[in-house]
Amino acid sequence: MEIKIVKQRPQSITADVLAMPVFEGQDLSLEFKELDSKLGGSLVEMKEKAELKGKAGELHLLNTLGKLPVRYLAVFGMGKTEKFGPDELRKSVGELSRALSKQSFKTIAIWLGELTLGTDVLAEIAAGGAMMGSYRFRKYFTSGNENGVIDEIKLVLGEKADLAKASQGLIKGQIVADAVCSARDLINEPSSNMTPTDLADFARRLAESTGLACEIFNETQLLEKGMGGVLGVGQGSCQAPKFIVLKYTGRDSDELDMAYIGKAITFDSGGISLKPWDKMWEMKSDMSGGAAVITAMGAIAKLKPAVNIMGIVPATENMPSGCAIKPGDILRMASGKTVEIHSTDAEGRLILADALDYACKQGAKQMVDVATLTGACSRIFGSACSGGFTNDDEFYAKVVSAAKQAGECIWQLPTFDEYKEMIKSDVADIKNVGGPVAGASTAALFLEEFVGNRPWVHLDIAGTAYLDKDNGHQVKGGSGASVATLISLALNIAK
Repeated sequence: MEIKIVKQRPQSITADVLAMPVFEGQDLSLEFKELDSKLGGSLVEMKEKAELKGKAGELHLLNTLGKLPVRYLAVFGMGKTEKFGPDELRKSVGELSRALSKQSFKTIAIWLGELTLGTDVLAEIAAGGAMMGSYRFRKYFTSGNENGVIDEIKLVLGEKADLAKASQGLIKGQIVADAVCSARDLINEPSSNMTPTDLADFARRLAESTGLACEIFNETQLLEKGMGGVLGVGQGSCQAPKFIVLKYTGRDSDELDMAYIGKAITFDSGGISLKPWDKMWEMKSDMSGGAAVITAMGAIAKLKPAVNIMGIVPATENMPSGCAIKPGDILRMASGKTVEIHSTDAEGRLILADALDYACKQGAKQMVDVATLTGACSRIFGSACSGGFTNDDEFYAKVVSAAKQAGECIWQLPTFDEYKEMIKSDVADIKNVGGPVAGASTAALFLEEFVGNRPWVHLDIAGTAYLDKDNGHQVKGGSGASVATLISLALNIAK
């Protein structure tokens, strides 16, 4: 998809479709009235009959019958003006682009000239919304692969718009949206084609194309580093685990300002503690945190903020076999701590423990981990929100601010001291599950055992990583949750 920025009057635009935003309870603008005069008053008539309300998600498609240079006029609702902001624009343009792509329109123009956001923000958010909203995972269709693919979108700005600022916003919006869509591609791949080796190969290619430093540790190297968590989870699979390290150096210093850690269980059967069959196919998405970290690192390398960041992704399958870890086993982690296994389906925290310890040993000043960690978190929030946990309120506030800018929702959950009692073991330093209650919090407290005294935020994206329906700029399937947040945080820290 090619996205262009133009300064032009809507009446002179050429495209398959010209899309015009309208707000709820607001009179038609001058631009609308000029278009309406060409269309014989049909828009005014729709408004008078209350057929055109301007509610969020509303869409009307009118054939111009040759009266305008465009074949169709699309009128899409933006909701109430007092609620309008970047989130509403992102969702509305996402919904619009998806609806129009399904009708196989190839060229779309979107009028943004009367929207009250900065020129750079308009271009960034509209471009990102269009790319994310029209996304489809098409790789395995054997026919009709190009149906619904938009070739060109024109973002049409008012005559007083600053094109230089708009171009900057467009570039950023495309880079972020491309990273989100790349993460979706990784998540939507079947696990047979997204093994730990496949994910590591993707990370290596991305590093080569963006200038990131890249190291991939194999099984022998993991054994040398004492990474009992990654090796223990991976020992039941015929696919060898990998430990992916990407490094972006944005300023002239050896200091590591931040580490991003992403869980990448490329398929999670539950191991010996086998999951129910009916939704197990969805567990190809249990590497969503790793996908988020890898693709966010690629985008950060393109945007070049003045900050040093390391992306760390432990990648393995969790499979049942005669070689798999069993409930009651004890693993020794890279930190030296011992962990008693009560459930082999609580495996993500085991590989993250080794990754967090590695980040500490590399000198990371602060850390964010992203993981589809607990069903408990998804039962609390559904798909509306990710869970947030922290040992440092000041750093957590920065992560939440970045998420808000990115259009993502995080809600903090507690790590009360009494929960720590639930993960104490009788035979080891700690056990990997805390029982049937407070599961998201006890999982976070398990991770906190491995972060030392560094500021740390844990994002549990179990409910937001894989969606069962389209909504605004979000689509069914892999969502790319937290990619935009990680990028936004890097840019903010650099400032």
